[in-house]
Amino acid sequence: MFAVRFALLSAFFYALNVSMVPFIYSLGISAFFFLFVRFGITFVMSLVITKSLFSFTKIKQQGLGHWLILLTLLYGVQSWLFVEAVKYMPVGLASVVLYTYPLIIYLMDCFTRRKVLDLTTILMFVLAIIGIGALSQGSDEMQSLIVGLGLALLSATTLAIIFHFTPKVSGMRNWEIVKYTTLLPALAFMVLFLFEGGSFLPLTNAVLWCLLAGILFSVGMFFYYTAIKKYGPTRTANIGYSEPLIVLIIGFIAYADTITLVQYVGIVLVVIATTTIERRQLRQNTNSEV
Repeated sequence: MFAVRFALLSAFFYALNVSMVPFIYSLGISAFFFLFVRFGITFVMSLVITKSLFSFTKIKQQGLGHWLILLTLLYGVQSWLFVEAVKYMPVGLASVVLYTYPLIIYLMDCFTRRKVLDLTTILMFVLAIIGIGALSQGSDEMQSLIVGLGLALLSATTLAIIFHFTPKVSGMRNWEIVKYTTLLPALAFMVLFLFEGGSFLPLTNAVLWCLLAGILFSVGMFFYYTAIKKYGPTRTANIGYSEPLIVLIIGFIAYADTITLVQYVGIVLVVIATTTIERRQLRQNTNSEV
């Protein structure tokens, strides 16, 4: 039961972090600065939890260097694509689209293992496509919404690629992976922030809110890995689907996001398709390990 709470807490803190993105934008904070703080605080937290710095000798001996570099780039791109998507669409819808990544993972797995897609899988993909199409049926600023959907789908695709390649570094502890894959994105976003003309400001209210968002992300990650360790990836992933629902609720309360009836139908279709595919993949993976 405690592990279930860890998974719920993870989804809750992740949802709080994601929901703060529109608010951060309204304060005039750059997306690059926001991402710099997010990755920077997470890196510091990983140092505290692992109680160690870097061990490049171990990475070299295990031949993990190029995989860590790839994951580092992917993590940075994925986060940037998502926060950009929120500029064009409600944060709740963007979060729902992001959670289509299990569908993409399953498709990648089928191509990698040359598995034939069965009828149920094909129906779920069709259902997801219809759902995403329904999400694009906003009442206002249709073009902006479509751009946001495209960016959110690219973010989901990048996240799927991250999960696809993460087993390559499975010999490392979870927080060790976090430590090696957050420092460079933090530095890169800091450089991009300065390059676009930004400058570090004193601790104004806007910067403090940005720091809070970064702390929420780090805490969410802590509970996520704790839940996986105590509860396993299957149930943790299933409980994780509460995150986009929490984001939708926060968006409705805090930002008065208007979602049409057709978009609600799209949300339901996407959730059904994604959860069905993920549970099928997790079940297949469990059976293959027996």
